[in-house]
Amino acid sequence: DNLKAFCAAYGTTGSSPLFHMANITPEATGDNVINNMIQYCGDRRVLVSKEDVVEAYTTLDSGKQSGDEISLVALGNPHLSVGEMKDLVDIISLDDRPKNEKVKVIATLGRQIHSEGDLYAQRLTDFGVEILNDTCWCMLLHPPIIPSTNPSAKILTNSGKYAHYGPGLTNCNIRFGSMYQCIEAAKSGRLGPNKGAGMSWLRHFSTHTLIRHIRKIR
Repeated sequence: DNLKAFCAAYGTTGSSPLFHMANITPEATGDNVINNMIQYCGDRRVLVSKEDVVEAYTTLDSGKQSGDEISLVALGNPHLSVGEMKDLVDIISLDDRPKNEKVKVIATLGRQIHSEGDLYAQRLTDFGVEILNDTCWCMLLHPPIIPSTNPSAKILTNSGKYAHYGPGLTNCNIRFGSMYQCIEAAKSGRLGPNKGAGMSWLRHFSTHTLIRHIRKIR
Protein backbone atom coordinates (compact mmCIF):
# COMPACT_ATOMS: atom_id res chain seq x y z
CA ASP A 1 0.00 0.00 0.00
CA ASN A 2 2.83 2.42 0.80
CA LEU A 3 4.51 1.64 -2.53
CA LYS A 4 1.19 2.11 -4.34
CA ALA A 5 0.74 5.52 -2.73
CA PHE A 6 4.31 6.53 -3.56
CA CYS A 7 3.97 5.45 -7.19
CA ALA A 8 0.73 7.39 -7.57
CA ALA A 9 2.25 10.55 -6.10
CA TYR A 10 5.48 10.14 -8.07
CA GLY A 11 3.63 9.65 -11.34
CA THR A 12 1.49 12.72 -10.71
CA THR A 13 4.28 15.11 -9.77
CA GLY A 14 6.98 14.02 -12.21
CA SER A 15 7.54 12.92 -15.78
CA SER A 16 9.80 9.89 -15.25
CA PRO A 17 8.24 6.75 -16.75
CA LEU A 18 10.12 4.37 -14.45
CA PHE A 19 11.94 4.33 -11.12
CA HIS A 20 13.89 1.77 -9.13
CA MET A 21 13.63 1.66 -5.33
CA ALA A 22 16.55 -0.05 -3.61
CA ASN A 23 15.57 -3.39 -2.07
CA ILE A 24 11.88 -2.67 -2.73
CA THR A 25 11.23 -3.06 -6.46
CA PRO A 26 12.29 -6.58 -7.51
CA GLU A 27 14.90 -5.59 -10.11
CA ALA A 28 16.78 -3.41 -7.58
CA THR A 29 17.70 -6.04 -5.03
CA GLY A 30 21.16 -6.71 -3.65
CA ASP A 31 24.20 -4.49 -3.10
CA ASN A 32 25.88 -5.32 -6.40
CA VAL A 33 22.82 -4.50 -8.47
CA ILE A 34 22.16 -1.29 -6.56
CA ASN A 35 25.82 -0.21 -6.80
CA ASN A 36 25.77 -0.77 -10.55
CA MET A 37 22.61 1.28 -10.91
CA ILE A 38 24.12 4.15 -8.93
CA GLN A 39 27.37 3.98 -10.86
CA TYR A 40 25.44 4.06 -14.14
CA CYS A 41 23.94 7.39 -13.06
CA GLY A 42 27.38 8.98 -13.00
CA ASP A 43 27.19 12.57 -11.80
CA ARG A 44 23.41 12.66 -12.17
CA ARG A 45 22.85 11.80 -8.53
CA VAL A 46 20.94 13.70 -5.88
CA LEU A 47 21.11 12.78 -2.22
CA VAL A 48 17.67 13.27 -0.69
CA SER A 49 17.89 14.66 2.84
CA LYS A 50 15.34 14.82 5.63
CA GLU A 51 15.05 18.52 4.89
CA ASP A 52 14.08 17.73 1.30
CA VAL A 53 11.38 15.34 2.49
CA VAL A 54 10.00 17.90 4.94
CA GLU A 55 9.94 20.53 2.18
CA ALA A 56 8.03 18.16 -0.13
CA TYR A 57 5.55 17.34 2.64
CA THR A 58 5.04 21.03 3.39
CA THR A 59 4.53 21.79 -0.30
CA LEU A 60 1.82 19.16 -0.54
CA ASP A 61 0.11 20.68 2.51
CA SER A 62 -0.54 23.74 0.37
CA GLY A 63 -3.67 24.90 2.21
CA LYS A 64 -2.02 25.18 5.60
CA GLN A 65 -2.41 28.96 5.77
CA SER A 66 -6.18 28.58 5.34
CA GLY A 67 -6.60 27.05 8.78
CA ASP A 68 -7.29 23.66 10.32
CA GLU A 69 -11.07 23.33 10.05
CA ILE A 70 -11.93 20.54 7.60
CA SER A 71 -14.99 20.31 5.33
CA LEU A 72 -14.23 17.07 3.48
CA VAL A 73 -11.92 14.11 4.09
CA ALA A 74 -10.93 12.50 0.78
CA LEU A 75 -9.72 8.89 1.02
CA GLY A 76 -8.85 6.33 -1.62
CA ASN A 77 -6.55 8.03 -4.11
CA PRO A 78 -5.44 5.64 -5.45
CA HIS A 79 -8.32 3.32 -4.57
CA LEU A 80 -8.37 1.82 -1.10
CA SER A 81 -7.20 -1.74 -0.62
CA VAL A 82 -8.74 -4.19 1.83
CA GLY A 83 -5.72 -3.62 4.07
CA GLU A 84 -6.29 0.11 4.08
CA MET A 85 -9.97 -0.39 4.86
CA LYS A 86 -8.92 -2.46 7.88
CA ASP A 87 -6.45 0.23 8.94
CA LEU A 88 -9.18 2.87 8.79
CA VAL A 89 -11.52 0.71 10.87
CA ASP A 90 -8.75 0.13 13.43
CA ILE A 91 -8.15 3.88 13.76
CA ILE A 92 -11.86 4.61 14.06
CA SER A 93 -12.06 2.00 16.81
CA LEU A 94 -9.40 3.70 18.95
CA ASP A 95 -12.23 5.55 20.70
CA ASP A 96 -16.01 5.76 20.53
CA ARG A 97 -16.35 9.33 19.25
CA PRO A 98 -18.72 9.62 16.27
CA LYS A 99 -18.03 11.40 13.02
CA ASN A 100 -18.48 15.14 13.19
CA GLU A 101 -21.72 15.96 11.39
CA LYS A 102 -20.11 18.97 9.71
CA VAL A 103 -17.41 16.88 8.04
CA LYS A 104 -18.08 14.79 4.96
CA VAL A 105 -15.88 11.69 4.55
CA ILE A 106 -15.73 10.01 1.14
CA ALA A 107 -13.66 7.02 0.04
CA THR A 108 -13.25 5.58 -3.45
CA LEU A 109 -12.49 1.95 -4.12
CA GLY A 110 -13.07 -0.69 -6.73
CA ARG A 111 -16.22 -2.76 -6.74
CA GLN A 112 -14.32 -6.03 -6.24
CA ILE A 113 -12.35 -4.68 -3.28
CA HIS A 114 -15.60 -3.39 -1.80
CA SER A 115 -16.98 -6.92 -2.02
CA GLU A 116 -13.84 -8.55 -0.61
CA GLY A 117 -13.72 -6.13 2.30
CA ASP A 118 -17.47 -6.02 2.88
CA LEU A 119 -17.23 -6.26 6.67
CA TYR A 120 -14.79 -3.35 6.81
CA ALA A 121 -16.88 -1.40 4.31
CA GLN A 122 -19.92 -1.81 6.52
CA ARG A 123 -18.01 -0.57 9.55
CA LEU A 124 -16.81 2.46 7.57
CA THR A 125 -20.34 3.15 6.39
CA ASP A 126 -21.63 2.87 9.96
CA PHE A 127 -19.11 5.51 10.98
CA GLY A 128 -20.35 7.81 8.23
CA VAL A 129 -17.96 7.23 5.33
CA GLU A 130 -19.58 7.52 1.92
CA ILE A 131 -18.10 4.86 -0.38
CA LEU A 132 -17.97 5.43 -4.13
CA ASN A 133 -17.16 2.65 -6.57
CA ASP A 134 -15.70 2.74 -10.08
CA THR A 135 -14.60 6.36 -10.07
CA CYS A 136 -11.67 8.38 -8.75
CA TRP A 137 -11.03 11.78 -7.27
CA CYS A 138 -9.84 13.27 -10.55
CA MET A 139 -13.41 12.79 -11.82
CA LEU A 140 -15.09 14.26 -8.73
CA LEU A 141 -14.99 17.96 -9.57
CA HIS A 142 -18.34 19.46 -8.65
CA PRO A 143 -21.02 19.58 -5.93
CA PRO A 144 -22.37 17.70 -4.14
CA ILE A 145 -19.02 15.92 -3.78
CA ILE A 146 -16.73 18.94 -3.91
CA PRO A 147 -17.84 21.86 -1.69
CA SER A 148 -17.04 24.45 -4.35
CA THR A 149 -19.85 26.74 -3.23
CA ASN A 150 -17.91 27.43 -0.05
CA PRO A 151 -14.74 29.43 -0.77
CA SER A 152 -13.34 28.63 2.66
CA ALA A 153 -13.85 24.87 2.28
CA LYS A 154 -10.85 22.71 3.06
CA ILE A 155 -10.27 19.17 1.85
CA LEU A 156 -8.00 16.85 3.84
CA THR A 157 -6.34 13.91 2.14
CA ASN A 158 -3.61 11.41 2.94
CA SER A 159 -2.81 11.08 -0.76
CA GLY A 160 0.27 12.79 -2.17
CA LYS A 161 -1.29 12.38 -5.60
CA TYR A 162 -4.49 14.22 -4.70
CA ALA A 163 -2.66 16.80 -2.59
CA HIS A 164 -0.75 17.70 -5.75
CA TYR A 165 -3.55 18.03 -8.29
CA GLY A 166 -6.48 18.66 -5.95
CA PRO A 167 -6.07 22.45 -5.67
CA GLY A 168 -6.22 22.94 -9.43
CA LEU A 169 -9.14 20.57 -9.92
CA THR A 170 -11.34 21.72 -7.06
CA ASN A 171 -10.37 25.36 -6.38
CA CYS A 172 -10.38 24.37 -2.72
CA ASN A 173 -7.69 24.54 -0.09
CA ILE A 174 -6.05 21.12 0.26
CA ARG A 175 -4.54 19.90 3.52
CA PHE A 176 -2.22 16.91 3.61
CA GLY A 177 -2.02 14.52 6.54
CA SER A 178 -1.77 10.92 7.63
CA MET A 179 -4.55 8.36 7.70
CA TYR A 180 -4.73 8.85 11.46
CA GLN A 181 -5.11 12.60 11.01
CA CYS A 182 -7.88 12.05 8.46
CA ILE A 183 -9.95 10.02 10.91
CA GLU A 184 -9.17 12.38 13.77
CA ALA A 185 -10.35 15.32 11.64
CA ALA A 186 -13.48 13.39 10.70
CA LYS A 187 -14.28 13.17 14.42
CA SER A 188 -13.12 16.58 15.61
CA GLY A 189 -13.67 18.71 12.54
CA ARG A 190 -10.10 19.96 12.63
CA LEU A 191 -6.72 18.83 11.38
CA GLY A 192 -4.62 18.14 14.45
CA PRO A 193 -1.08 16.87 14.95
CA ASN A 194 -0.26 13.35 13.95
CA LYS A 195 -0.31 10.66 16.62
CA GLY A 196 3.03 10.94 18.33
CA ALA A 197 5.34 13.85 17.54
CA GLY A 198 4.33 15.54 14.32
CA MET A 199 5.70 13.81 11.25
CA SER A 200 6.85 10.83 13.31
CA TRP A 201 7.45 8.78 10.17
CA LEU A 202 10.60 10.85 9.61
CA ARG A 203 12.24 8.83 12.35
CA HIS A 204 12.32 5.94 9.87
CA PHE A 205 13.85 8.03 7.08
CA SER A 206 17.57 7.57 6.66
CA THR A 207 20.14 8.51 4.04
CA HIS A 208 22.78 6.20 5.52
CA THR A 209 22.23 3.47 2.95
CA LEU A 210 22.50 5.93 0.06
CA ILE A 211 25.65 7.45 1.53
CA ARG A 212 27.17 4.00 2.00
CA HIS A 213 26.56 3.06 -1.62
CA ILE A 214 27.85 6.37 -2.95
CA ARG A 215 31.02 6.02 -0.91
CA LYS A 216 31.60 2.56 -2.32
CA ILE A 217 31.65 3.79 -5.90
CA ARG A 218 33.90 6.84 -5.36
